[in-house]
Amino acid sequence: MRPGLRIIGVQAEGAPAYYLSWRSGVPVTTDMCDTIADGLATRTPVPENVQALRELVDDVRLVSDEQMLNAIRHLWVKEQIKVEPAGAASTAAWLGNFSCEVEQPEVLLVTGANVLEPVFRQALKTKREFFLKKPLTIYYTRGSSVSE
Repeated sequence: MRPGLRIIGVQAEGAPAYYLSWRSGVPVTTDMCDTIADGLATRTPVPENVQALRELVDDVRLVSDEQMLNAIRHLWVKEQIKVEPAGAASTAAWLGNFSCEVEQPEVLLVTGANVLEPVFRQALKTKREFFLKKPLTIYYTRGSSVSE
């Protein structure tokens, strides 16, 4: 890995099995798996994945369904990107973490457009606005970029 590079994982707080496993260093199975982010809905972590997380990830943040809905809305309204809840998780964590001063570029993985229409409509009804204090560049897989 590149020196100075930090990797931050993001998990739904309603399905914290991988977060708990990362913290403890061993797979932690949970009964809880209640999230709109079906791509993050896991109760039984794979041991090899937990080991890889421990080796590669510097921190893991939990985000709520509400934060993911806010991120979906933000990405649609500000960037014209339609994304599913799991794909918006990194943006949700980033939007919720403006308190830290970052001196290096930040990269967010925004993946997956399989958002169910009821979830997308619910996200668009949220009223929370984010005013970015730092520049954000979105790189599309088609090769174009949009700067804010």
